Amino acid sequence: MSARLLAAHECPALVEGQPLVWHCQTDGAHPRAAARQLLRQRLAHYLQQPGPEVPLQFIPGQAPAVAARWQGLPLSLSLSYCGGQALVGICPGASLGIDLATVTALPDWEAVARLYLGPLAVARLAGLAAGPRARQFARDWACLEAAGKCLGLALEEWSAERQQRLDSCQLSVGMVRWPAAADSAEFAWALARGPRARR
Repeated sequence: MSARLLAAHECPALVEGQPLVWHCQTDGAHPRAAARQLLRQRLAHYLQQPGPEVPLQFIPGQAPAVAARWQGLPLSLSLSYCGGQALVGICPGASLGIDLATVTALPDWEAVARLYLGPLAVARLAGLAAGPRARQFARDWACLEAAGKCLGLALEEWSAERQQRLDSCQLSVGMVRWPAAADSAEFAWALARGPRARR
């Protein structure tokens, strides 16, 4: 599965089981507020409803949800914010999770990776120099969070059973820089898609 980040003004056609992910320019607004506004605008377009009438629900600790269906399919929604940037994701007919992580050198990377990413990730990261390690850690972390969101799982310590569940998601991961990002930060972003929903 491959994906690209869309600009906020783009509105490509929705296709069953194919996620769309937008980069949200915050323009000084809080990233969460800006992302929610863009999500409402995109849903209004696809559902052909006025923005204020889109039945969106935001419950703390849960993915956003919309009661309306698109061509009979449920719409999976996901948001992520990091370093003043935000991503908005929509997928008709399949579960979706997205995540955004800043590339930064972590002095305690090994302890964090051992706790949450597992032994294979620790071994992979240990074999890299500091710069590539920071980039790979951000990629691994974004994938972990995206898959967890896709499956509705809270962040927990690594286990083989949990990893097996996370591995059931299809993943796409990339690296990106935005000119407006503070300190020219580099980000890893990940998209996880689960199985298609039944109609």
